[in-house]
Amino acid sequence: MDVLMILTGLLAATVGAVALGNKTGLPWPALLTLLTTAVVFIPGFTTFTVPSELILPIFLPPLLWALARRTSWGVIREQWRTILLLSVVLVVLTTAGVGVAAYFWLPGIGLAGAILIGAAIAPPDPVAVEAVAEPAGIPHRITTSLQTEGLFNDAASIVLFHLALFAITEGDDLSVAGGVLNFVYSSVVAAILGLVVGWVAAWFMKHIDDSTARNALTWVIPFGTYITAEFLEASGVIAVVIAAIELSSRAPLFAEDRSSGRNFWETAELLFTGVAFGLIGMSVRNAIDEVGADLWHSVFVGVGLSIVAIVIRGVWMYIVCLINQKTGQRRSAPTRLQEVLLMTWSGMRGLVTLALILSIPTGALAYHHELAVVALTVLLITMVIPGLLLPWLMNQLSLQTQSEAAEDAMRAVISERSRQAAMRSLRGYADTLDPDIAAAIDNWFEETLGAGDLSAENRSVRMEKIKRARKEASKAREVAILASQQELIHMRNNREYNPVLVDEILGEVDRALLTVKDRQ
Repeated sequence: MDVLMILTGLLAATVGAVALGNKTGLPWPALLTLLTTAVVFIPGFTTFTVPSELILPIFLPPLLWALARRTSWGVIREQWRTILLLSVVLVVLTTAGVGVAAYFWLPGIGLAGAILIGAAIAPPDPVAVEAVAEPAGIPHRITTSLQTEGLFNDAASIVLFHLALFAITEGDDLSVAGGVLNFVYSSVVAAILGLVVGWVAAWFMKHIDDSTARNALTWVIPFGTYITAEFLEASGVIAVVIAAIELSSRAPLFAEDRSSGRNFWETAELLFTGVAFGLIGMSVRNAIDEVGADLWHSVFVGVGLSIVAIVIRGVWMYIVCLINQKTGQRRSAPTRLQEVLLMTWSGMRGLVTLALILSIPTGALAYHHELAVVALTVLLITMVIPGLLLPWLMNQLSLQTQSEAAEDAMRAVISERSRQAAMRSLRGYADTLDPDIAAAIDNWFEETLGAGDLSAENRSVRMEKIKRARKEASKAREVAILASQQELIHMRNNREYNPVLVDEILGEVDRALLTVKDRQ
């Protein structure tokens, strides 16, 4: 009963934090983390902890799915440099840099232990980045690069983490060749699994008539995909992401599916994110109780490792910026110094870092009792503090105005292409109309004003014509909207268009279609 009450309290606190965040302009996950951290120190307050081996399987699949369904194959093709340079190379560099620092600040931890800690701290959490950065108004182009990085970087860090953990528990030496082969196997098998799951799920959806059932299927797939990938010793992260993108690109979704699915996943993402960040805050007291007299040494190490990770990220972001400038890359970030600073600031660690640290077996490392405090300090330095200051930084960098102009221009192009597709379809449909019906549509207002003979017989004929005209006009509008939808769906997979902006307009078109159908 205590667990149920705490979970209910976290859900209620999530809604309150969202409302407070909207009022103050501050990212609500950071506010919720601080709130739960303060509450757990109230005398007599009961806390609970989710078993470390269940944290990632419970929270990652639905949250990754919610993020991945917003992207597309076009974005993946466009952002391949981001995946290579940030999701792989930067994770390896951060693991090495943080590992070296841990090796010196935690004497006796050993090389494998240092790599273990470095791998846990290396990846910015896609959930943290999405939940904290998005409300701050970061431009979509930069958010897309951050999300793409976050969707794939967990795979590299988890492979490195398990490689180091295996070396510690089995007493073997670290093997670079073994790590590379493990990463290749994990990635390839996960990608194949994700493609197969996405394709099969899309085929299955064609044979489900109920919209609610189709949306319910998307809730089951992430967990099944993640569990299957882990059983095959592949990357559950990559498998879930690939399955979500493949399903989104193939599934025969209707306006009802997209509308209800969008509402469903926005609600699920918000509540799952709230519980995850609430649990982060609730773990503080247990960590402090366990560390005892070594508290301040653990905090010092956490601050030091955070600074190392931030510096490495900043330097590498500057190098990536130079690469993007040299190659003429404009749709990926960063491309200038302001974006380098913003993306460095947005390297937020979250649930993945804490879960990996807590999953280290007791007794595996000499400093096991300190690691939870180290991880929570890293989260404070890289997520909570930057999250609270992110709106201020956005104002100082003046990125929003220029990016809004570019996004408005792209939005206008998307809208125009959608409108042209609708008009082409409407002109083609008009050619098939009965001339009398077409004339009735054209003269709609004149007829409804009651001009002409007002005898009962003529009035009855005119009303019948108006009913037919209304029906044909409604059908014509539906045809035009459907054509507009197809054009938007096609643009969504085009690398030239941001799928987030396309989805905004597609949502408006879907609502218009549902309105037309309701009136028929």
